[in-house]
Amino acid sequence: MSLLVARRWPVPRRAPAAIGLLARSQRSYTQPSGPGIRPLRDRAIIISASVNTKPNQLLSSISVHPERAISNSFFVFFVTPSYASFLFDDDALLNKALRRAYTQATRHPSHRIQALCAVVDKLPVSEPFAASPSIQDEVLRRSTKLAVAGAGLEGIAYVVLPAGASVPSNELLPSDKGAIDFIIAEHKTKNSILRDTLRLPLANTVFQTGKPCTMTLSTWETRVVGKEQPLMKELKLVSKTNVSHHGISLIFKWAKEGPPMSVVSALSIPLVPLTMPRRVEGCMGNIIRLLVGPQGTIIQASSELESVVPSFFASRGQPAQPTVAWALVIPEALKQTISDRTEALLSGLPSENGTGEMDQDETWPRLWRSDPPVWNTLVSKAVAEGARLHRVLSGGGGWGKKAGLLSLDPIPASQVADSLEQGQLPSRINDPEDFASTLTPVVRAGDSIQFFITPKSDLAEEAGKVDSLETLRALPRASPSRLWGWELGTIPNTIDSTPENSWQHAPPVWNGATCFKGAFGALTEGGLTLTRHLKVDGDANYSVSTTTVDVPFSRFSAVHVAEQQDKREEKDVGEPNTD
Repeated sequence: MSLLVARRWPVPRRAPAAIGLLARSQRSYTQPSGPGIRPLRDRAIIISASVNTKPNQLLSSISVHPERAISNSFFVFFVTPSYASFLFDDDALLNKALRRAYTQATRHPSHRIQALCAVVDKLPVSEPFAASPSIQDEVLRRSTKLAVAGAGLEGIAYVVLPAGASVPSNELLPSDKGAIDFIIAEHKTKNSILRDTLRLPLANTVFQTGKPCTMTLSTWETRVVGKEQPLMKELKLVSKTNVSHHGISLIFKWAKEGPPMSVVSALSIPLVPLTMPRRVEGCMGNIIRLLVGPQGTIIQASSELESVVPSFFASRGQPAQPTVAWALVIPEALKQTISDRTEALLSGLPSENGTGEMDQDETWPRLWRSDPPVWNTLVSKAVAEGARLHRVLSGGGGWGKKAGLLSLDPIPASQVADSLEQGQLPSRINDPEDFASTLTPVVRAGDSIQFFITPKSDLAEEAGKVDSLETLRALPRASPSRLWGWELGTIPNTIDSTPENSWQHAPPVWNGATCFKGAFGALTEGGLTLTRHLKVDGDANYSVSTTTVDVPFSRFSAVHVAEQQDKREEKDVGEPNTD
């Protein structure tokens, strides 16, 4: 396997990339409140007042400007599981959605539309930009707070995009499960290629449609009918295919000329550190045996984690309880940077005695019991720079050679072909079902490991309160030009919960829907998979780095922003930013 995961990623010179998740760009951007935000009004997330709300009541909120409908022929339509069964009623739901979006575009006698329709676990609620002085400040704010409607809601979402935003599966790394790949950064030159994708798993729809996942790709044609004014159009289905994998590019060309556009993004991962980074001394595959401890001594891999987890709960006045820990695997070149950031986080905590001084032994408990939690960007920055996040599956226990071992969640990663056509991303990879041959070594020589935990055990309960109907209806209705246009994220697994706990499954107190125009996205009960493909000048092979972000309430947000045009020469882009 050609995987360069033990070093920082070199970046092609002058590569336009996202800020926040992919913190490489040195360009300047217009202010959030200025004209630089590219308004995408032909999209919306429509939240139903009840799962018993008829689909027609949701579809009435679909609105697309006729001129933009003509120039944007890729229609993406998401529904949550409660509405999945309507997709098989002679395509009535999708048909009506397309009619709402396209049949008023009568300037051309005919129009071909490609429609991607998928069932996702839940939908997010987009939040307006704050009154931040700069895009960078807004990215930091988004990266260090819990998302609105973190547990997600039921409804539908749609967006119209240029045809070039549709990416067929043969241009993507294969998937053995239903998924949509969102291409969040891409740059190609004659000798170098960069592509970053976020893979979002589809909802399990076995009980709604009889299929493990539900996604269709169809082609439709509109034709003008009659000569009377106003002109009307009929909509005809040309072809339809069941698919399990497709791509949506956020990096597309705009129909009209204008200033260069870039995707500015933020990644929020709600974790707090339990330890400092520790160098790995002994490992095999996803099993870690030994670490270099605090005083430079060799310790069993699980020993420090086994001691700090009880201390975490004790500092919060809680009894020991089952929990989940995550391990951040850090390439050697990043260890000092992440250690310095962790020290800065700890030293920046306010003291509780008012003296401004804090005992070293009290620093970690002060961080853990902070309420509200001290949100930070340790993990999101590290992931952007090449670190990998893994869930800790098991640790400790056993005797003899098994004592003190840690097991991390392995990441299946498809092997990239050794030789590829110049300028092309891989079109065929080894069979992803051959699991044994696709396991990526979790730790490489020189790597370090740092342990993290969710800051509060009741985040799900807090998210449920935020997701209430009253809170939703009280949210400010910002204009589409001030909303983050893309929202992707993770939510807790609901397999053991009952739908009746949600206000959307209770008897409705209001018939209708809440429409958030200017936003589009989805939430998954699985993990978002970030994959970085890279080919640099003089390198004959591709490199691929993969990490899974499966921490509940993580959120990726993105918006299109115009770059400022000035006379200053743009700085060359080198290593990812580390500040």
